[in-house]
Amino acid sequence: MSGKPRLSFDTSGVNSLADSPDCTALLAGIRTGYFTRITFPSVAETVATSDASRRNRLFDILTALRLNGECLGAHQWLLTHLVQNYEKFGASGWATLDLHFEQCEVSIARHELSDAESKAEREFAPEVEKQFASVFSDTRPKFEEVFAEGTPRPTSADELLAHLNGHRGAFWSIGAGLYERAAGRHPTEEQVRAFAEECPPFMALMLGLVHALFEWAIREKQAKKEKRVGRMDLFCSMYLPYCDIYITNDDEQRRCLIEIATAAKLPVEIISFNAFSSRLMPLAHLAAGA
Repeated sequence: MSGKPRLSFDTSGVNSLADSPDCTALLAGIRTGYFTRITFPSVAETVATSDASRRNRLFDILTALRLNGECLGAHQWLLTHLVQNYEKFGASGWATLDLHFEQCEVSIARHELSDAESKAEREFAPEVEKQFASVFSDTRPKFEEVFAEGTPRPTSADELLAHLNGHRGAFWSIGAGLYERAAGRHPTEEQVRAFAEECPPFMALMLGLVHALFEWAIREKQAKKEKRVGRMDLFCSMYLPYCDIYITNDDEQRRCLIEIATAAKLPVEIISFNAFSSRLMPLAHLAAGA
């Protein structure tokens, strides 16, 4: 990498950039001042854009961002490699892991992702999102029984984490389940604790799942489904240790990711597109006129 600050956009940020009247100047400023890392969720959600013209416009934006940066591998790939490295070497190597996904970059630049693939992604994404939510929402009746018996209901994800984080707590069971899928064996709580402490992307993902549990199973007054943080939002948490600035125009996602970054002690700034744009414009105009 170039030594420049590492910048990532979620899909809402990419869309905001595409719609900005200052898009050209902003892209020039980004190339001048940042190394852009395009996360796989941003690519997958762009592929799912039904309007071909809009989809191609977003592909062009992603390609322009990638000119001074790279596409990153999928979160499943990342989790598998981190765990398998830890199994083999006793360290995840998370900070030095090569995340570069060249095939994705080529497909975006050549607009190789067709209408058929877009339709398949639109059909696939809601189904897996539904499955993801049901894992947590199906447990709500059991939690309601516990709260009805007098156990205080957590009022935030951080408060829920405090309840789950003790010895043999559910937080570490969540981590053990994630680890087992990649390693092919069930780790002890001590092993999961050691891995999570050594590997910030894994810790961030675990914290993301606690937020999902709170959103879908614990919160007393549930938000509308479209306002709740979903599967792709939370898997973005794995990428937070790999960037210095993360741009999202989704208020709920931004709130959630800020809380995750704070709990994981990650030195990443998570801001809106407008805040970033205002900060960048002097540099953008300078770069565009050079």
